[in-house]
Amino acid sequence: MSMNLDFIAELYIPVVLIACLVIGVVLKKWYPLDNKWIPTILVVVGAVLGCVANGGISLDSVVAGMVTGLASTGLHQAFKQLLKLDVPESTESTCLDRKTAESLIQADMDAAQKEHVEALDTDQAEG
Repeated sequence: MSMNLDFIAELYIPVVLIACLVIGVVLKKWYPLDNKWIPTILVVVGAVLGCVANGGISLDSVVAGMVTGLASTGLHQAFKQLLKLDVPESTESTCLDRKTAESLIQADMDAAQKEHVEALDTDQAEG
């Protein structure tokens, strides 16, 4: 049994899609907002704009706007993946070579050992 979801494409309102895409990009770039809130904001904005675009408040307008607002989030992600945006040019600058990694691990182990010895000395002095 397959599910046909073609009816969702009929709900898209192009003007609302573009408006929500622009609003989402502006929120992401220029407002100190956790990214997890952007889809929620765009669903609400899409619902309002859907009512405006369809000329009145109805369940169809609200749902079409909500679907379109959420679709703008997916469209942004698709563009980002397609154009490979937000990908560093080289991952070499974020990688450590083996010697550096080993020296950092050794320094952490030495510091932990020193703390352990100091804690033992403190316990023996108190006891």
